[in-house]
Amino acid sequence: MKTSKKLSFPKLENEFLENILRQLVNQHNIFQMFFSKQPSCMFSYLIIHIEKNIDAQELQQNKWVKKVRKRYQIDVYFIYSERLHHRFSLGHPFIEFYCKPSAIIYQNKELENPLIITRDWKKYKKRFNVFQDHFHHDHDLHMSQVQNLISEGSSNSVFTSYARLIEYDLEYLEELYSGNKSALLSLDERINNLIEYIPDIQKYFVRYSHNKFYLTDLFVKVKEATADDEAIYKEEMYKAVGIAEQSLYHLIEERFDELKNQIKKGLFESNEVVCQIDDKPKNRILSVAIETILNSVEVEQIYLYHQITDHEKTTYYLMLIAMGTGNEKLKLITQSLKSKIGEKYNFVLLSHSRYWIQTNLYQHQSFFANIIQGKYLIYSSNEYHPELHWEIPHNPYHADLHFYYKPTKDIALQFFTIVNDSKENYQGLDSLFTLFFMSFCRTYIFIKTYYLPNYLSIQTLWQLCIYADSDMRKYNYLIEQFWTDFFPYLDRHIILHHKLSKLNKEEVDQMNVIVEKLMHELHNLVIEDGLLLSFERD
Repeated sequence: MKTSKKLSFPKLENEFLENILRQLVNQHNIFQMFFSKQPSCMFSYLIIHIEKNIDAQELQQNKWVKKVRKRYQIDVYFIYSERLHHRFSLGHPFIEFYCKPSAIIYQNKELENPLIITRDWKKYKKRFNVFQDHFHHDHDLHMSQVQNLISEGSSNSVFTSYARLIEYDLEYLEELYSGNKSALLSLDERINNLIEYIPDIQKYFVRYSHNKFYLTDLFVKVKEATADDEAIYKEEMYKAVGIAEQSLYHLIEERFDELKNQIKKGLFESNEVVCQIDDKPKNRILSVAIETILNSVEVEQIYLYHQITDHEKTTYYLMLIAMGTGNEKLKLITQSLKSKIGEKYNFVLLSHSRYWIQTNLYQHQSFFANIIQGKYLIYSSNEYHPELHWEIPHNPYHADLHFYYKPTKDIALQFFTIVNDSKENYQGLDSLFTLFFMSFCRTYIFIKTYYLPNYLSIQTLWQLCIYADSDMRKYNYLIEQFWTDFFPYLDRHIILHHKLSKLNKEEVDQMNVIVEKLMHELHNLVIEDGLLLSFERD
């Protein structure tokens, strides 16, 4: 056996790893080492062929293995002799390619049973096809079971079967990219581990936390419900789960093709990753807006979904997909934009996390589906953000409309009562007017778009009303003729103040006209158009 002093591994170009390997050779029965250097953006592979399974398992858990992987992008895989030869006999393409003779950097000639691959593509082709066909055969069986359960309407069983099918896909991806499967890990952990090999996989699963995903959480909830003899009715999610599964299936096919081509050629091809996102639109105003937003919050994507120009003033409607961007943060960004760009441009900013959008699609999908489209995307932090798992079919409906319309109507009636009081006691009317206007906007937007906005600034709510129906601009003259700056006035009265009312009859009349006209619009939408059932009408 060679001594550690004489051993050298120049192909590694890594002194830290060389020192560790010398110690391994002295302390364990190492048959062979295979090293395949990959481009810098991909993992290189160091496969260590060792005698015993117990040694392979113990060494795989060493801290230096993780350190080398993280620091040097070298994936170290210990495999014991019996398993290596068995996988070779099955025609495993990972072993066939990464354990080829040209990859050997160490071989102990004193130990018997090394792996020496001498067959060329013509001799290996049959085994490769059998290995690939085995995957397709079992995949088809899993898929047939899912389709049968869908036709039977067994909702819980459908998701349970889909979970098993996705687990099957992940197992093959692990085998083809790392040579080893992680059956003891959760689906979340397996997906996160595979992201390091296949960044594209991020496109297919919406996260609901740093390490967990929406679909895997759905599978867990179904499993818990089944254990409690409860049913989960999420048929509209079948297609979304199916799309995610098919995406994994295509990744497996691509990996098979990639390994097949590499084995046939016997060498690595340079895989240049083209990842260029044009995140700086030509429009100077939008460039400033994006820069301002990015300096304020951590954003995944920005969509410019609408813009209007009225009286030489342009309003841009931007949707931010970001975490932790509340109304106050949006208000600060809007104020910063106004100070940088001036009064000729307005910005209507909405922001939600991807997970919030995903979990609220049952109510708001019609709104978000019209916005989250490639043609509206003006910024993306990277190319791997997942598509939302859209509900198909999706049947939009105005859930709880009664609970939004009735308070708005009651506020209007209360407002009219005070206005028509002969004593002209207008105490609290300004706050009541503000409450009506905000309630009207939220209800109107909900009716027109199926989206119930947060408690945004009053001006943003009104601009969303105009987005929902451009005909609402006909009431802009009332706002422009208001005796004071309309929106700052309303913003001041969102919060109650303990003071005497200074409203006069003329000012109240202007408020009254606005309430009457807007309430008329809402009445026509909700009552005349029959959106509320008869028992909900007053």
